[in-house]
Order: sequence, then structure tokens, then C-alpha cells
Amino acid sequence: MSVRIANGAGFWGDYPDATARLLEAGEFDYLQFEYLAEVTMGILARMQESNPDRGYAADFTRFVVEPHLETLLERDVTVVTNAGGINPAGCADEIRALADEQGLDVTVATVRGDNITDELAAIDAAGDLRNIDSGEPLETVADDVVTAVAYLGAFPVAEALDTGADIVVTGRIADPALTLGPLLHEYGWGRSDYDRLAAGIVAGHLIECGTQVTGGNFHGDWREIDFENLGYPIAEITETGDVTVTKPPETGGRVSTETVKEQLLYEIGDPTAYKTPDVQADFTSPTLTQVESDAVRLTGATGREPPAQYKSTVHHQNGYKLNGKLLYSRPNALEKARRAADILERRIEALGLDIEATNAEFVGHDATHGPAAPVRDEYNEILLRFAARGSDEESLRRLGMEFAPLSMAGPPSVTGLTDGGRPRPQPIVDTFPTLVPREFVTPEVQVHE
Repeated sequence: MSVRIANGAGFWGDYPDATARLLEAGEFDYLQFEYLAEVTMGILARMQESNPDRGYAADFTRFVVEPHLETLLERDVTVVTNAGGINPAGCADEIRALADEQGLDVTVATVRGDNITDELAAIDAAGDLRNIDSGEPLETVADDVVTAVAYLGAFPVAEALDTGADIVVTGRIADPALTLGPLLHEYGWGRSDYDRLAAGIVAGHLIECGTQVTGGNFHGDWREIDFENLGYPIAEITETGDVTVTKPPETGGRVSTETVKEQLLYEIGDPTAYKTPDVQADFTSPTLTQVESDAVRLTGATGREPPAQYKSTVHHQNGYKLNGKLLYSRPNALEKARRAADILERRIEALGLDIEATNAEFVGHDATHGPAAPVRDEYNEILLRFAARGSDEESLRRLGMEFAPLSMAGPPSVTGLTDGGRPRPQPIVDTFPTLVPREFVTPEVQVHE
């Protein structure tokens, strides 16, 4: 026996036709969609402030549910997604409304309990929350909190599937839990089955970023990859924890030991202890084998007991940012761009603007490699990307008015002004990563019929 789980989104903004591609060419039991980067939760919280009915990834309802719900139900494909963001219940309500419009009967279950915003002060008082990276106390950002969430695990997802739900919508959970949850539901693995839990986490990690495991962003012989119709990944997992990663036939991309290794090592921290709420997986333990074209099998994954705390992120307002761009062409493109950046710095001083920090990047020269970038004698063009941040929104707004005048009052050969001429300040929502004791987090499953 094996369970086949496909992934149709690696982030909020992935291809809107990914579901159509998978349904056309793939065979699978579950279809998962991963939408939530760390910064996304803060964005969704801001969206919900302006509209209480929102706060979830609307791409899911627009590009998956509305056009494909009938097909998914007919093919008995169960959907698991973290599209719920800050508002899983709101997402569930829209799913049911779309089903009603189409005359379809759908059962939606939500997983909540990740939002700890209201309890944050009490948790801090009991546990002295600290930034994982800097060691700073929570009080440094407490007055500016937008939202706070804990990364839930896979067992609440399995509980939601146990209700018979056609679609499971979660808030913030560990990304690989979207895959491990269905495996717990299908196989009944226990909380101490660490090696099998680790296998599920490895499988989930491999497919959570969508086409990144099937050739997207591949650093090897990328020139040989067909990027035009990349196949989205499918993981086939046995009850004993063997994992085979593949993609639908006749689709672009590639599944090889090289593409799988690149994704296996992506954003994992300690490779011997990839921490999730359910298990610490040893990513150095599996053996990878190319079993056929576009199919790689992983065996021998091992794991050990999970951490005693949930990883959590506190999203907080941290001033404003502004980004402006000016494009200069040869001759002396780099010199012109540097002169323009210097003019902007001098204007900030002359106008007495309250700007906390600035950064000038010269795209085409050093934006990627910084001081290590070699200087050539000439460049065809250089894009000046000038950024600033601060707590005074009006100072940043005034700085935004300084870019367009440089088209006539600055160095010559400005061949393009981006951002419509005047860049505008945008709020910064930063993250404060921390660890929260498990007793303060209570996952909750609700069925919406």
C-alpha cells in the first residue's frame, strides 16, 4: 500500500494553473497547497484589519476551489492546505459558498489554535520569551505586535481528516505537516514512531516548495531543463516510510538525485535535527536512489523525539520602507548611478529628513555580490536601487519625491524611471522568532458542513 500526495503550490503567488496541470496529467490521493512564508502572516493580518472577512490566501479559493472543486470531489482527491492563514474559518466559509453556487456538497474541516496573539503577554510573563536569533526580550517589540502564531504539527491535520473532510484548511503549521498529516490519517502512525514520522517529514519537505524539487531553481545543468511546463511534484509514501518523489508524465522539469538533494538541503538548519512539532528528522539518514526516469526513492529516514516547545513568530510593525529605482545607460553608467545615490544622500541631509538607514545597490554591478563584485571598465546599463527606512512616514514620503527630478536635474542618460516616478513608503512588518512551551498552545479542529 502507498499514499500519493501531490503539491500544487510552493508559495502564495505560485502558478494559478498548477491544479489544472496536475489534474490533467497526474494521479494522486491528496493534493496539498503551501502558501505561508513567514512574512505572509503579517501581510494577512494587515488584510484582515481592513476587512475582517479576509486574512487568508484567496488564490486558493479563486484558482483551486472555484474552477476545480467538482473535479476534485469526483476523483475523490482530498485537499490539505494552510491557505487559512490568519482566518481559516473565513476561508472555509468561502469554500462552502462556492460549493453552494455550484450545487456541490463539500465538508471542510479547519485546524486552528495557532494564533496566540491574545495570550502572548501571559505566555511571556510565564516563560520570558526571547528572540531565537538575537536573544532580545519580547518587550522590545511588544507595543507593535500585529499578530503572533505558533507552528502546529501534523496530528491536528490527521484529526481533521479523520472527520471525513474533503478539504482541510489550516492556519500556521509546519510546512511538512501538510504531508505528514494525511500519512498519520492513512497509516495510524503513533507519536513515538519517530522513524516513520521522520520519513513523512522528509517527504513533506521535498514537495512543499512545489517545482523546486522537479527542476525549478536547479543549480546543475539548468540549461537542459524544460521550464515551460514544469511538472509539480508527487510523493508516494509506503506504510514503512519509503518515499518516492516523481512528477506527472509528459511534463517538463526533472526529478533526479541532484534535484532532490538540492531541495532536501533547502532551509533546514541542522541537517541532523530538522525540528518540527512532531519529530526531529535526521536529513542525513536517508539513502537516495534513482529508480527510474523522473523517480527518486528515499529509504532509511530516522528521527527522534520532538522539541518541548513550538517554534513561533511574532509579527510586529517596525517602521516604514521606501524603494526607488533609476536606470542609467552607458557611457559611465556605474559612475552616473553612484553620483545619483550621492545626490539622494545629500538631499536627505539638506531637507533634514528623519531617515534611520539607507542602502544603495547598483544592479548589474554589485547588488548580488556586494564588495566581492569585480569592477569592469564599462557597463551597458546600471539600475540604481535606493532604499530607505525609518519610523517617520512623512520623511520617507518626501524622499520619494526626490527620484523623479533626477531625470532632468541629475546625471545624464536616465533611460527609465520605475515605480511610476514617485515611490511611496510601505509599512514594514518584521518577525520576532521565539519558542513557546507546548502547554500554551491548544490545536482545535472544527468541521464546517
